[in-house]
Amino acid sequence: MWASLKVKSWEADYEVASQTRPQTRLRSIARDHTFTLVLASIAALHCALFVYFVERASLRVPVYDFLDWLVFYDNRMQAGDWLGYLWGAHNEHRIVLSRILLAADVRWFGGDGTAFVVSGFVLLIGVIGVLCREIWKSNLSSSWKAVAIPCLIIVLTPVATVITIGVPVFGVFLQTAAFAVFAVVLLDGAGEETRWSDWRRAAALGAGCLSGFGISGGLLIWPVLLWAAWRGKLGWRWIGVIAAAGAAFIAVYLRGLPVPAESRLLSMGHPIEMFDYAIRFLGLPWSHLYQLVWPSRLVGLCLLGLGGYLLVDDGLSATATPRLHRVGLALVLFVLLLAAAIVSARADVAEDRQMPIRYTLLVVLAHVGLLLFALPLLQRVWDGPRRLLLQCAMLTLAVALVCQQVIAGKYAVQEANRYKEAWARFAAGEWSPDMLHYVYPDRDAAQAMVARLRQMGLYQGN
Repeated sequence: MWASLKVKSWEADYEVASQTRPQTRLRSIARDHTFTLVLASIAALHCALFVYFVERASLRVPVYDFLDWLVFYDNRMQAGDWLGYLWGAHNEHRIVLSRILLAADVRWFGGDGTAFVVSGFVLLIGVIGVLCREIWKSNLSSSWKAVAIPCLIIVLTPVATVITIGVPVFGVFLQTAAFAVFAVVLLDGAGEETRWSDWRRAAALGAGCLSGFGISGGLLIWPVLLWAAWRGKLGWRWIGVIAAAGAAFIAVYLRGLPVPAESRLLSMGHPIEMFDYAIRFLGLPWSHLYQLVWPSRLVGLCLLGLGGYLLVDDGLSATATPRLHRVGLALVLFVLLLAAAIVSARADVAEDRQMPIRYTLLVVLAHVGLLLFALPLLQRVWDGPRRLLLQCAMLTLAVALVCQQVIAGKYAVQEANRYKEAWARFAAGEWSPDMLHYVYPDRDAAQAMVARLRQMGLYQGN
């Protein structure tokens, strides 16, 4: 696709060049296509580093929640309770997709996480594919599309998200993010209808349901779909269908889920702590490091302020939102709703606390959304006299992100090795205090669960 786009761009540019200032124009074209080739090469390197660190930082040992998952699977299978296994609550979530993958992983791969890795790559490639298709179908110029697609790929593959593929218990975040993207993309707006539009919109509702089967935050895709239907001028019939489907699904999903036993909403100073937690969430992945907490707060504030402004400004417009803008803003809205939900759901909000890195992929959706929204605006700079300045800025940022990829990747590998080393010592019969963090918070329970796994024929050699 990218190669075809590049050829068309060359043909169009050379046609213009043959008519005005041939030599100057040809030099400009050569520089532009050299830039595009370099940017595409950086994107390829970025992806290669991502895949490399997924493999190096993968956890193929049953530590922490994965121990619980495996034992729960065995309990339900011995009872012959498939429905209870799939639908049973995991805290405040229904992790149906991960439980399906776990069953496949145990039966076909010995429970080492291979099914989660394969599924994770399929979902990530699917997300990249559908969003690249949105750019391809847009009315952006050919030369700018050839630049925009590598940029999208770089934004979507930060190494901070490798754990959503390489660590089975964190795959739930990728599942929710991926199906949220699919739901938004599948929902056509007015004026975009084809003979398949009703089927596409029905598929969007199905993807919305699947988004909730990663983490319960996926339920927030339903107000996002309502917003997208409103801004896409779909009319009251489809808005009513989406509202009814969403309300029914949420009611079924929440029935029987545990309710948090404690709330700190009325605690002294809690609103400030909640707001701080929200902006640190939006400041991921940098807020995961204590040294970068304050810079990440600035990033989070900018994301919150810019995203909120764009949503309000768009909502005040009487015309339908252009598709690329609508998809981008829908992803931003989804992340802002997730920020509010995650803050309200966590009772242990603490100032300067290390932000869990597992949430990074959710925040990346907002980065992608802002990029999609900005593409038509940046094309004006690309087509103007400041193109060279824009190219220099983009290359500088792309190289910086590759450097960040290497630094963060090395950190992820070191942390994964600590888990693997602790598990190896634990499986050999040793115990040390660090295993409370790297293996399981209860030694006796961990030993009992490992004995159970070996009865299942899993992890016999380690």
